[in-house]
Amino acid sequence: MRVGLYHSCFMEWDLEKTFKWASENGLNAVELHGGPRYKFIDWERVAAGETKEIRGLAEKYNIQIVDIMYGALPFLSPLEEERERAKKYIFTLIKAAKQLGVPVVSTFTGRDPLKDIGDNLDLISRIFPPIIEEAEKNGVKLCFENCGMIEFWPPVYNIAVTPVIWEEIFKRLPSSHLGLNIDPSHLIWQGIDYVDAVLQFKDKIFMAQAKDTEMLPHVQRRQGMYTYPHNWWRHRIPGQGDVDWGKFISALHDIGYEGAITIEHEDPVWTGTDAKVIRGVLLAAEHLRQFV
Repeated sequence: MRVGLYHSCFMEWDLEKTFKWASENGLNAVELHGGPRYKFIDWERVAAGETKEIRGLAEKYNIQIVDIMYGALPFLSPLEEERERAKKYIFTLIKAAKQLGVPVVSTFTGRDPLKDIGDNLDLISRIFPPIIEEAEKNGVKLCFENCGMIEFWPPVYNIAVTPVIWEEIFKRLPSSHLGLNIDPSHLIWQGIDYVDAVLQFKDKIFMAQAKDTEMLPHVQRRQGMYTYPHNWWRHRIPGQGDVDWGKFISALHDIGYEGAITIEHEDPVWTGTDAKVIRGVLLAAEHLRQFV
């Protein structure tokens, strides 16, 4: 196992600057943001086979691209045209991953906000089989990341957020190419045992992200749990929140996970300038390396 970087905290850096910095700081496993906000990669061109520049930079800086992650896709939208756009986009990322030799593409399930969980599971059962088939055909693993998306992307939804729902999804869609990109920061504030989740879904964890959550009980005592936004917790860098990274990573070792654990920086304390973001990532890496 090794510590890597999900580069969404450096969206204004071009790919060479990102790879160079990551390499210089021992973060040689990079999870790329696959959305249109990152203007330095044209994923349609990559999917069509134009990979020379990216492959060249990865080789130059000894970088392995371990995942392409883009969650904000409305797969289960009540609008058919939105569903079709989402499907087309994820097909592009899957084909791009194949062209680059990237083993994993991560996303969210989406959700129809007017339907309950059961009805959304029925939608997943109907909408995702051709997407999974495309992943299988291209030799790429498709992962659901377990962020509830209730804080940062209000128009975008995800129901793959608890072990009970994961179990149901995998029962309905029994593919060896469908799994999880697991992030304990989204489990801890729900009261879910993230160590038990790793052990229970040992055959389905294809990626892992490192982001922490700090619980703020003094806020919760006044605001309760149903306020929006959820001010009673906040994301932090690993080591400065409440996740026990020794236990989480030990569980990953226990199940034989040998992939990367990529730092996802969304810490409000270590943000605002490049210097603060860099310092936050380096502190996170230092903490995680004790355990890998």
